[in-house]
Amino acid sequence: MSPHSLYQEPLAASARFSPDIVRMVGELYGDAKDDVLEALAKPVSTYYVRCNTLLASARELRDRLETLGFKVDQNPVIPEALGIHVEGPFEVPLTGKKIVVDKRTAESSLQGANIYAPGILNCRSMCTGDEVTIVSELNEIIASGRAMMSANDVLTFRQGLAVRVDHCRFNGPHIRELPEFSQGLLYPQSLAAMATVRVLDPKPHETIVDINCAPGGKLSHISQLMDNCGRVFAFDRNREKIAQARLNVTRLGCRNVVLSVHDSRYLDEDFPDLTADRVLIDPPCSALGIRPKVYDFTTLDRINHLADYQKQFIKSASRIVRPGGVIVYSVCTFTPQECEQIVKFAREECALQVIDQNPFLGSNGSSSLGQAASLCQRFHPHTHEIGYFIAKFLR
Repeated sequence: MSPHSLYQEPLAASARFSPDIVRMVGELYGDAKDDVLEALAKPVSTYYVRCNTLLASARELRDRLETLGFKVDQNPVIPEALGIHVEGPFEVPLTGKKIVVDKRTAESSLQGANIYAPGILNCRSMCTGDEVTIVSELNEIIASGRAMMSANDVLTFRQGLAVRVDHCRFNGPHIRELPEFSQGLLYPQSLAAMATVRVLDPKPHETIVDINCAPGGKLSHISQLMDNCGRVFAFDRNREKIAQARLNVTRLGCRNVVLSVHDSRYLDEDFPDLTADRVLIDPPCSALGIRPKVYDFTTLDRINHLADYQKQFIKSASRIVRPGGVIVYSVCTFTPQECEQIVKFAREECALQVIDQNPFLGSNGSSSLGQAASLCQRFHPHTHEIGYFIAKFLR
């Protein structure tokens, strides 16, 4: 069989990541370093969606998805979590013309998503109807398919379906194309993200604040668990992200949400009467735990900058939550700076008490936290299919 007819071998795992990331993974995981780096380069084997129980039961949604041909498992701990099996890896046939796509597009098309014009970086000489090979910026072959636009159309209009993917390395569900998505019956979300809101444990008639609410996944889950009773105040400083969150909560039928464009670091100053029973902090982070990654060259300086930024949200949350109230902090990464060191800051600088979590689906935090390590949840990329961290605090 010709070597030019099949998908080429993937890049070495370490070549995909910055030296800072490779070094950090080695320090955290020791002999398991290569397993972690290899896992990060692959899609998850189970793709989770959250059933929106405001509009349908998990059993009803599972039946509908299975009717569509998906193999679905309902999580025994979080009943609204439905896992869909991802198939692969598969060989990808090569074609004569090559197009280069950006990082986000490459990671999506690795699992079968079609290519839209904004994600294309280079498609010289591409004509409508051509068979094309899709590669990342590192020249790694991702998928192949048929061009639905010419290079001129892509560069002129910068919108629309550009390539229909016919062959991909992994066959994941195209959730956003399902009628169940547009009908608001589900939301694509990792199991760890769903666990975060379950740990927050919002109750009907409470006042909840979501400090970093966009794009609205955890926000809508909070509303769902409150059965649309009580009030959820949701903030993000980016107007476009708030618009995206508004679209999602509207589609999902969440009626107890108040969205505001605001920098959440200053909530206590700008909203002096705001007092919350529970606060969710899901701040911008390095997102190193998200799979798959075709590459990631995040630096240590960037990680430290993000950690300093995250501390400001901890301060703000500690000032608006009522005495005896709860704060939950989560990030989709595994760096100590954004995980355990944030917990130390919350304890020492904000007088917050670390408390136990339920459900507990991950592993303990690192030993640097002492006895509090067993109260924090870490999810590992090679064993839990995501790098993630959750901490719960009591004021």
